[in-house]
Order: sequence, then structure tokens, then C-alpha cells
Amino acid sequence: MRSGGTAPTQLRRATLRQDPYAPHRARLAVRTWLGMTHPALYDTELVVSELVTNAVRHALKGPDRDWVRLRLDEDPSCVRLDVTDPGNPGSEPTCLPFPADWDDWIPRMTQPGGMGIATIIAICGGAWGTYLTEREERVVWCHVPVHAL
Repeated sequence: MRSGGTAPTQLRRATLRQDPYAPHRARLAVRTWLGMTHPALYDTELVVSELVTNAVRHALKGPDRDWVRLRLDEDPSCVRLDVTDPGNPGSEPTCLPFPADWDDWIPRMTQPGGMGIATIIAICGGAWGTYLTEREERVVWCHVPVHAL
């Protein structure tokens, strides 16, 4: 991370083919980069899976638009994850709030999608964001906290 002017301890990058298997390949990359004993492994795998799934579902399709890029930056307190896709300027990730009452969950569970960003916000304590690059590529970033085991 770059807090306090310090350099990241680890930086990893990968470009994946944007297809239905991309979330699985993203989880494998995170597992390889962090290692099986990393205290933030499972949270980071869940977050990357949600973000890559969103990229596959929502990015505009077309020639030269079949990719998704991962960037993982690690320090002792958190794992910063950036997921970049070809973008869709007409679509921005949104968060549907978690229902407060169990009865409100039933209709939500019958509708596809909508809980991924809420899950990411819950895991990352609200440390996430999104922007479009000059080339209109969508970047979604988040900080997954590292808790001691």
C-alpha cells in the first residue's frame, strides 16, 4: 500500500479472458499470490470472485473487449485489489442494502444479482470505490483487511 509513503510489499498483476470461468481463475490467482495460510485469503477470494463476476456480466462486449485485469497490492494491514474491465459507461456498480428483516430477504433471494457490492462493502468495511479511466475502462478497487489469525 502507499499509506505513509511506504512502498507495497507485494504487487501482482494478471489479465484473464473474460468468460464464465474468469471468476474461478481469479480465485486461483489470488490463492497462488497470497498462499493458503494468508489471513485474508478467503475474504479476498470472495471479493475477487464478486468483482470479476460483475465484470463478466456488465462490461460491454465486442472485439478486443474479452479481458479482465487483476491487480493485487499487499501490505501487513490490508490487501488492495483492483479489477479492471473494458467498461460500460452507462453502468456503474451499485449497492443494494442488506434487508433488516428476514422476511425482506425472501424476495431478494429470488432475484438474480444485487448483493455482490453489499458483500464487498461488508467485508472491506466500506473501503471500496470505482471510476472510469480515460479509455472508459471500469476500475473497481477495494481494501480487504488483514486480521491476525
